[in-house]
Amino acid sequence: MQHIYPKLTRPNTGPFNFFHSLANVQSLMVYKPYFMEEYDLSLPKRKNMVAPVDKGTFIKPIKQSFIKNPRTMPMTRIMLTLLAGWAGQGGCIKTTTGVIGKHLNRCRRQVFRYLQDAVEEGYITYTRTKDRMGYYTGIRIWLNFAAIRFTTSCKTKMTSKTAETSDVTLKSDSNDKYIYTTKEDPELSVLLERFGALIKNETEYISG
Repeated sequence: MQHIYPKLTRPNTGPFNFFHSLANVQSLMVYKPYFMEEYDLSLPKRKNMVAPVDKGTFIKPIKQSFIKNPRTMPMTRIMLTLLAGWAGQGGCIKTTTGVIGKHLNRCRRQVFRYLQDAVEEGYITYTRTKDRMGYYTGIRIWLNFAAIRFTTSCKTKMTSKTAETSDVTLKSDSNDKYIYTTKEDPELSVLLERFGALIKNETEYISG
């Protein structure tokens, strides 16, 4: 019998040796940052970049609705995830577009596009910072943790199967101890008061 499609074979030798015995799985699943000694044009550009070193830093749990949002660019979600890790327990970050671009390996103009994309979706708001001489020194970013991070208040418990949830896996009842303490930001309060006054004036103007 003649095969219409070519028969699949397992490449057990060479650089594409994907199949290994179970005894070697643990040794293979070890994160080892490396760099290319010579630039290989046959590989994608990203494969010739240096992998980051694991310094023990981490990002707190984030929502799947944020990750799966098709309205944002993929790099925008990566940038927001990085900023969520930098913010820690606070909601305000003082940085520059150059610093963000260095960590993402992107130019400052592209970082500005990511920031605008995040603002349009309501994930962040930011302002430019100045020194005493009036020169721009960077940006101050406020993150909307309610739309990015996962908290225990967002957890929905499913205790029984229904017709609508018959094909849904029941969520665990584990007690996740995530404690977020936020300090009041006076500058954010001033911005919110100005925004509220602006909305009030526009409403009075329209109604009048």
